Amino acid sequence: MSAPSVLDLVRYFLTLGATGFGGPVALANYMRRDLVEKRGWIDESSYDRGLAIATACPGPMAYQLGVYCGYVTHGIGGALAVAVAFALPPFAIVVAIAALYQRFAGSGVTRGLFYGIGPVVVALILRASWNLGRKTLKREYAAWAVALAACAVTIALQQELTWLFLAAGVLGIVAFAPRRKATASATATTDAPKTRALAFPALLGFATTSVPGLAPSLFWFFLKTGFLVFGSGLVVVSFVKTYVVDQYHWLDNQTFVDAVAIGMISPGPVVITATFVGYAVDGFAGALASTLGIFLPSIVLTVIATPLLLRYGSHPRVAGFVRGVTVAVVGVLAGTTYLVGRPVVVDAFTAALLLAVLAAPLVAKRVPDQAYVAVGAVLGVVLRH
Repeated sequence: MSAPSVLDLVRYFLTLGATGFGGPVALANYMRRDLVEKRGWIDESSYDRGLAIATACPGPMAYQLGVYCGYVTHGIGGALAVAVAFALPPFAIVVAIAALYQRFAGSGVTRGLFYGIGPVVVALILRASWNLGRKTLKREYAAWAVALAACAVTIALQQELTWLFLAAGVLGIVAFAPRRKATASATATTDAPKTRALAFPALLGFATTSVPGLAPSLFWFFLKTGFLVFGSGLVVVSFVKTYVVDQYHWLDNQTFVDAVAIGMISPGPVVITATFVGYAVDGFAGALASTLGIFLPSIVLTVIATPLLLRYGSHPRVAGFVRGVTVAVVGVLAGTTYLVGRPVVVDAFTAALLLAVLAAPLVAKRVPDQAYVAVGAVLGVVLRH
């Protein structure tokens, strides 16, 4: 396994942040494909541990997984480098979209874009879900059974629940714990790079300096949201709507729905929706404050959780718990895909477009995801304009 430099990681996550469409499932699958299978920067077991950490901690799963990859290769410095690189491109893209949206929100072109891109994004998530499940669950029938159960519960309850992951972890202690006791000492898994701790309080101080308008309120709201909400960005979105629209009345419902759509169709983590909300409420200052607030908890919690799991991860019970959580992740993300797709696939065209994107790799395997997004956008504008 070849260790990447910090610059290598920054380049990769800048690219992933700028081009990674499809939500948490797709981004997790891209990281497995690129970092584990192609480049060999991270081994498979380390990736699985990172996936479990990203799920167990509140905040956006894919973003936390990226921060974890930076941490296990270059310590806190690597984690912070990845945190900035992964968030910067989607932040810039969403700020630009938000500025355009304020001018052209009611146009037929804008509505057509949302109409055509939505089914493509859902199809990309479905494809990535299958690939991630096939590689993670492999041929373990018990793993598939747990994943299917997690998927069914997610669809039935229409939300992602912390207790579901915990229950899967407890079940994993029994069902997935290695029968053979690990012989390696506990210190064998504590070889995460040691770097000087960087000052998170300084970042907090920078983000909370006196700023006119609602930017400070946006920062503290999204900071609390990032610490309190578990699951993917979709869970964060439902939580945010309750306050941003219903309680604080910062946005009307239609603008918030459009913000969610932009978060879904933009590359990078879905919680980049916070950037759009912040811009709509208080311009660039609001966008910056909201972005810092929603991502900061992921950085802090991942850096805290990773050393603990690396230290005790070789214990059979811990390994079984991690495996159980990882298996549940696949099922929950598949269930979430259904919840995302239900309001997007609304007629014959959107259903046909979804099926076409799903089947396309059987005919043309090397078409990039961005090409499908572009085709969906064009078709949506043509049909709705």
